Amino acid sequence: MANLVLTARSAPVRGMVLPTPRPAPIGVFLGAVGLVFAALLMGGLNIVAAGRMNPLDTTMSDYVFVPGAGWMFPASLLAMCVAGAGVGVGLWARGLLTGVLPKLSLSLAILGLLLAAAFRTDPGDASVSMSAQIHRYAAGVVFFCVPITAFLVARRVAARRSLYVGVVVSSVLLVVFLTCHLGPMPDVLGDLSGLLQRMLFAAELVVLGQLVRVINRPSYEYALAA
Repeated sequence: MANLVLTARSAPVRGMVLPTPRPAPIGVFLGAVGLVFAALLMGGLNIVAAGRMNPLDTTMSDYVFVPGAGWMFPASLLAMCVAGAGVGVGLWARGLLTGVLPKLSLSLAILGLLLAAAFRTDPGDASVSMSAQIHRYAAGVVFFCVPITAFLVARRVAARRSLYVGVVVSSVLLVVFLTCHLGPMPDVLGDLSGLLQRMLFAAELVVLGQLVRVINRPSYEYALAA
């Protein structure tokens, strides 16, 4: 098994290590700015709504109903969408987005963020409207696809340990969060579902940040299985 390293001007050369293309500045900029605004908006919304909603057992989607500050929720998702687009630009420039699966998973994550921002949930525990259903499943797609994208990228880079750690942490949090809605687990973890969702959201931001770090390395080397 040999490592193949791609450059912007050369074809894969078996057994040789060549410098990779420099990162796309626009991708790094969009990724970093999008993540900063997504974190600030969602963090600020948690603070503003602290007196109205219990972050331990209420979902973040309910923040859209906070008077005067509800706009910060979709704005945070759109900022995260911008970060995802920046990651896509950077990964494409670095040659790390080749193949159907990486493109599909990242595209679904971006589309899911757009839909989750555009369609709001229903107030309270009821999610019966079409808008609420679209919001719920779009958010689920995002939570699944961001770690999948990171995993597919991690397989192609030489220094992949931190990416794998991010994938594992976000995946474990996703599984635990989903168990809050299955079988007897709502009685056990139901009171912590909001906290788990916020932890999952933070983990997804970290994973996107790790992808921004990958595309920001000027001499990053990545490996493809021969």
